[in-house]
Amino acid sequence: MEMRRSIFLTVALTVAFLVGGLLSSCATDSGSEDGEFHVTSEVVSHEASKDLLVFAPDAEGPWPVVVAFHGIGGTGQDMAEIATRLAREGSVVFAPTYGTDITTQEGVDRAAVDAECGYRFARSIAAEYGGDLDQPVTFVGWSLGASTALGIGLTEEIDPTGEFVSCFGQVPRPDNIVAISGCHYEGGQLDLVDTEAWGNKEADIFLLAGEKDTNCPAWETEDAAAEMRSAGYEVDLLMLDGADHFAPVFHDLQDGESVVISNDPAGERTVEVILDAIAAR
Repeated sequence: MEMRRSIFLTVALTVAFLVGGLLSSCATDSGSEDGEFHVTSEVVSHEASKDLLVFAPDAEGPWPVVVAFHGIGGTGQDMAEIATRLAREGSVVFAPTYGTDITTQEGVDRAAVDAECGYRFARSIAAEYGGDLDQPVTFVGWSLGASTALGIGLTEEIDPTGEFVSCFGQVPRPDNIVAISGCHYEGGQLDLVDTEAWGNKEADIFLLAGEKDTNCPAWETEDAAAEMRSAGYEVDLLMLDGADHFAPVFHDLQDGESVVISNDPAGERTVEVILDAIAAR
């Protein structure tokens, strides 16, 4: 089985580099403030997909749909804090788990299938949680998830024959893509930006990077933005002042473990960018 490099591709070096920063914390709704909704969350399953976390306002919709992709070695739970913030503001957020053991071609292919099937599963049940697919659909990806969001969000047809990706059937690509803290080139050894293979140039694309990110340095996001603009994509680039790799998703690495930071300026700014992207469509 062979799928495009642009969907996913990395090497063992990236795995070793990032695995030390895996997110293990979980987020819970702390209740609504003025103008915010209470949030319900649950895990849903389907035989054609890995587990999918759903975060939805505890109120009648309809709501725009967000799909949030985690980083290497993680699970959908890693995106719980930012997903909860978005749901409080009136979006239904799906956080799929996908395999990220991508040290082999088989693992790369499996990861791509998992991520795409997670997205398709989310669309298939969106209405049950008040999700409205006629409103903007937004991909949010952090770390490896940034490459995931770009790769499957801009590849217009994922295995159109259905030979390898047979779950749920073909679905439209997202309207917005917000890629956060991505390793897009990994020191020149990799190139995850495959504009020749990508399409969906109607998407609004936002690339965010932490100024002090030492896992996925900001220059990779800057170069990705330049390359994509040269290929005709509309790209907004945002540098998050003083932010490291984890701050944009409300986490901090302390004594080798990731903990939730509830009031992080970089995380708040990231949520603001996502909400503005949805409102602008």
